[in-house]
Amino acid sequence: MIKVSTKFSKQVDFISDTTFIALEFCEDCIIGDISKVLKTEDGFVISDQHNTGQVFKFHDDGSFQYRIGAKGDGLGNYVLPFDISLVPGTDHLAVLDQNQRKILFYSLNDGSFVEELPINFQAKSIQFLTERKLAIHFDGQFLGTEQDYLAGILDLDQGEFTYKGVYDFVKTDQNNTAGDFYHSPEGLLFSKSLNDTVFQVLEKGFVPKYKLDFDDRAVADDIKVLPLMDMRMRMMEEMPFYHNGNFIENEDYLFFLWWGEEEFENMAVWEKGEKTLTNYKGKELIFKRPFYIDDKFMYSFLTNADYENINSENPYLGLSENHLIIKVALE
Repeated sequence: MIKVSTKFSKQVDFISDTTFIALEFCEDCIIGDISKVLKTEDGFVISDQHNTGQVFKFHDDGSFQYRIGAKGDGLGNYVLPFDISLVPGTDHLAVLDQNQRKILFYSLNDGSFVEELPINFQAKSIQFLTERKLAIHFDGQFLGTEQDYLAGILDLDQGEFTYKGVYDFVKTDQNNTAGDFYHSPEGLLFSKSLNDTVFQVLEKGFVPKYKLDFDDRAVADDIKVLPLMDMRMRMMEEMPFYHNGNFIENEDYLFFLWWGEEEFENMAVWEKGEKTLTNYKGKELIFKRPFYIDDKFMYSFLTNADYENINSENPYLGLSENHLIIKVALE
């Protein structure tokens, strides 16, 4: 149980250095906005779901390598990259294209098409656990029920789901609150929209690992059952507190974002050894959206909205016409 307080700190004690990796700007590698970043051995895979609708591969130093796949209809192409996942034990990247109801596989060596897998379910996000098993966050807005199972483990060899869980209010998936898979050295975490339980994902199922305690400011169940517009109106009126994803952890720290009374997200840092929580104002952070962590470094990025809300006098802005990757050294 992690009790989330409303006290904030300006002093960052767990970072010793910051490096800004400017992503190359060229005709073939313009990123409209970053939706997701995956760390590979030699660089980064970046998905731009909402602007260009494409997936890119960059080197560790920020230089552009190639596009992964191509946008379009038909075999080998994706209409929209809803989510991306590395496939353990292979050199493949999986791209979820819910528009065409399929998962496509591409080579991480050159971005070329390998194969595709038709699917018969609606998914918001996926994460491969092994080469033949994947975890899925079902898209609740298509289920047509008040509550349902919103996560599952699909065994490709058996051709069936070996587990379905995270029984929750399906209408919350229509909200824009983040819910996703987050891979860390400590394992895979899953957070569900407007649900304050954080799950560890195993091959056999989803197990509660953390519970965020927002006390009487948490989102009440009677809000979650409302139609989307009514839900949003109630939340605007009551301003409840809730997480906004980006759960990432190593042996010492757990990081996550949460919404409070202000219009900006806050970052919380849970120190496991001391069992203490420190909050930082989101509009003052440059490492706001971490996507990879180990014992020494944490990598993060900023969205277009983040750039707009940060003081333009900061020296790192203007380093590149494309986006930046922020690498911080941990104490």
